[in-house]
Amino acid sequence: MSAGNLHPAYLPLRHEQRRVLRHRAAGSETVNRPLQLHAHSRPWWVMLIASVVALGTSGYLAWSSFTASPVAGCDGGSLFNCEHVLHSRWSTVLSLPVSVPALALYATVISLLLWNPASESVARMRWTILGAASLTAGLAAIWFVALQVFSLNHLCPYCLVAHSCGIVLAATFLWNRPITSAGLKWSAGFAGLSLIGLIALQSMNAEPETFEVIEYPDAAPAQVGTSVTSPIEPQEEMLFESPVASLDADSNQLAKDLGREFESVVAMLVHPASLLTLQVTEPASQPRTVSILNGMKLAPASWPLLGKPDAQLVLVEMFDYTCPHCRRTHETIEQVRKQYGDRLAVVTLPVPLDGKCNPTIRSTHASHRESCELAKLAIAVWLTDRSQFDGFHSYLFDAQPGYAQAMAKAKATVDGDKLDQHLRSTLPADFIKQHVTLYQKAGAGTIPKFLFPKATTVGAIESSDAMIRLINQHLSS
Repeated sequence: MSAGNLHPAYLPLRHEQRRVLRHRAAGSETVNRPLQLHAHSRPWWVMLIASVVALGTSGYLAWSSFTASPVAGCDGGSLFNCEHVLHSRWSTVLSLPVSVPALALYATVISLLLWNPASESVARMRWTILGAASLTAGLAAIWFVALQVFSLNHLCPYCLVAHSCGIVLAATFLWNRPITSAGLKWSAGFAGLSLIGLIALQSMNAEPETFEVIEYPDAAPAQVGTSVTSPIEPQEEMLFESPVASLDADSNQLAKDLGREFESVVAMLVHPASLLTLQVTEPASQPRTVSILNGMKLAPASWPLLGKPDAQLVLVEMFDYTCPHCRRTHETIEQVRKQYGDRLAVVTLPVPLDGKCNPTIRSTHASHRESCELAKLAIAVWLTDRSQFDGFHSYLFDAQPGYAQAMAKAKATVDGDKLDQHLRSTLPADFIKQHVTLYQKAGAGTIPKFLFPKATTVGAIESSDAMIRLINQHLSS
């Protein structure tokens, strides 16, 4: 029967059959591709597993951001530093952590993969939307990895896991391509516009304020960071005693008393007439002090110090060697010290975030479990040889050693016998106790802290320009 004798209703069917045969003859796989991503096929499982892993990782990062909890196993370092990545200007979009839209994206992908619509037209739409979501995840992953490598210069392992899953998801979809070319163009266009929108929104983010300035009642408003008023009232001027200062004072007084007794005896034996003459001895000059906490005084020479005690400008810092925020602040301080030279000194007061030696800490995080020992070791190095303290202080921040490794470094740096003698004494623990006392007077809470005469800063200072502005405002007078 010829085509001309067929009823007109049969002609569209014959035309569609011929179109399918032409596609098959040309090697086109368009009509077969939807079968390559049917439920429970290997590509389908790859996409589902990648989405579930990314969903779990993003959920954990979102929880960490909202609860301000440290990211497990990523406490900060020269390369892998989750805190640095998760607190950068690129870590949020519309004031939300980027892990929140990632949660919504991967939840959508999982739902689409598990959904099995009965209608063929709805199934095609599902694959098109799934393609848009998968390609968006892949492009966003490439963007965030590039940011970590080329802009932030730090990597977040958890972020990299989620981003790797996004790339696998997009690659698997493109490799199997269960949609037509027109649908793929729509999906790719949506993904590209989504990435452009994400970058535009993130570009409008200001650099995050990583610290706040707490002003005391009679101080002028701060110009750097977030300023609030502290409840600390002006107090009667008093010297905050250092354990080694009181020990030195007692020893010096005893030596002076013995010296005066000896001189008196010699004078009586050699010149008995000197008994008729009273000699007045001038009192010893008092050590230089700096003001902190609205009236309290502190003698820089009596505490672990970076720089010279007679420096024009003296910063007083509270920190923990195992604190990632403190490490980043240490980098800033080193940059600022290079600019100021001998004009700037820093009094370093380690405040361990460990309940063993800091009673304000109710629960000690695993990353801080050696912080008491490291702080005491640093103080012992300062007591043994003050000229070596600066280098050892930087070593503890830069190398992030465990206590055993730090001890080996300390004994290679200073006299080992003297170091052991100081470690066996109560002096290092006495220093820590005094530091914690001052920490409580400063309001406890977040570290690092910088104690100025009329203000206190709380939180990491990651900009040398911000640190210089604080010094000019609160120390230069």
